[in-house]
Amino acid sequence: MSNVEIKAGANVNLGGVSTTTKSVAIEQPAVNVSISRVGTSDAHFVFAQEQNAEEWAIEHNMNKNPSVTIVDSGENVVFAEIEYLDLNNLIIRFNGGNSGKAYLN
Repeated sequence: MSNVEIKAGANVNLGGVSTTTKSVAIEQPAVNVSISRVGTSDAHFVFAQEQNAEEWAIEHNMNKNPSVTIVDSGENVVFAEIEYLDLNNLIIRFNGGNSGKAYLN
């Protein structure tokens, strides 16, 4: 990130900025501005498995291999094997039956 110094009384025009300001800190006599790029939101998908199953087949249609966080019905994070079939489908495999949710991002 670059720092920009603006002298008191100076006229400043920032054009063509396509970011969203996340936070601004103002200190006297200088002004510090912190900007983070937000852009378009990333795709996400939540899959719910109501019945215990050793495999969860998920069609998410996100056109990517998403990161996956799995929680059981008690909202505890669990680990499993994940096989990406293509950019829109994956299978989660457990050692035994599990129900819960898969959060894909």
